[in-house]
Order: sequence, then C-alpha cells, then structure tokens
Amino acid sequence: MNKSVYSLVLSDAVVAEVDKLAYQHSTNRSNMINQILADYVSYTTPEKRMHEVFSRMEDLLLSDNFAHNAFQLLGLPSDTMFNVRSAIQYKYNPSVKYSVELYRQRQEDGTFGVLKVGLRTQNQTLIALMSDFYQKWHAIESKYFDGIEASSDGERYVRKLKLGFNEDTDGDISGLTVGDVISRYINTFDQALKTYFDLTGSGEDPTKSMEQIYQNYRKGECFV
Repeated sequence: MNKSVYSLVLSDAVVAEVDKLAYQHSTNRSNMINQILADYVSYTTPEKRMHEVFSRMEDLLLSDNFAHNAFQLLGLPSDTMFNVRSAIQYKYNPSVKYSVELYRQRQEDGTFGVLKVGLRTQNQTLIALMSDFYQKWHAIESKYFDGIEASSDGERYVRKLKLGFNEDTDGDISGLTVGDVISRYINTFDQALKTYFDLTGSGEDPTKSMEQIYQNYRKGECFV
C-alpha cells in the first residue's frame, strides 16, 4: 500500500492523546493516525491485518491445545514480526526460536512472509543434529509439495511462507485464517523437532515418525 505525505492541522490536545495511544501500541504517531482513520472508514490496513494474524497466533500457540509444546512468547521487535520459543529436551534444554516476519504486500510469487527457526549455541554436536533435522524436514515437505523454498546453514532454517489463492477469495484471506495456518505449521514443526531429539541415540531413524506427524498435519488431525 502506497503512502504519501499530507499536511493536517490538529489541536495539540488531540495529538497528545494520539501519542499516548501510539506509545501503548508500540508504534509512531503517523501509523497511529493512519490506523484510527482506517478504522473510521472501515478499511483494513496491512498493519491491522498483521496485528490480527499475530493475535491469532498468540491465542493458538499459547493455548491449552498446544500446551505440550510449552511455547513462550517473546517481545515483538516490530509491527511486522512475531517471536516464540520452545525448549528441546537435550543437554541444558536449549530453546529454539521461531520468528515470523510478514510483508506489508504479498509478492508476485505469492510469498507473504518468512519463517526463521534457530537457536544460539556453540555446541558443534547440537548444530550437527539441528542441521540433520532441517535436511530431513525439508526432504519430507518436498515429497508432498513442489517448490518449497527453504534454506539452512546448520544453525538456522529459513522458509518462505506462501498461501494458495483461488478465484473465490480473489486473494483476500482473513488474518485469522493466516494466523491459523502459520500456527499449525509451527506447532507441527516443533512436534517433529521434539520427536527427532527424543529418538536421538535410540538407534531408530526418526524420519518415519517425523513424516507421520507431517501427514497428520496435512490431514488436519493436528489442527486446533
């Protein structure tokens, strides 16, 4: 959505109240005024849509349905990002961070954001295990979907987020729906990751169990 500079004459008292709201919503004056006017004329801005997505994700990932994964909400660095973390049952219980960044406008290839998964560690064994999991996960996804765009450097996994649009929706999918899709994917990813580490050292190849989790996700059995 394009933005332009406009000159407005406002009373100091009104601006002071707007600034208070902007502070409460962790944004600036211009964005706050833009949102207030958009609400008044019933227009959904990209910022409002992203807020709707993140609110839905918070409700789902921190709900009792996902309690077994023990997601913890992290501070939001910006209006376009959402961060949670989840502990792995491994030495010192390292935490994996899931970061979702949404774009204000959907790209031509359908990409509307990116998911980044990673943890901070200097443990080379742990890095090797995470790298192995990322490779196995990507291979599983690629069996069911063509063109999955993801990359990994061992410590971090980065995946483009896309949605399929049809003529019925004309590309307009609610923030609640997008929030559901991302939350369910993160939950499935985290379940597979925990299963991988549960089976580490057991002599059993975790790929089969990971793929079963992914198949359940595709069938909707792990949906909220």
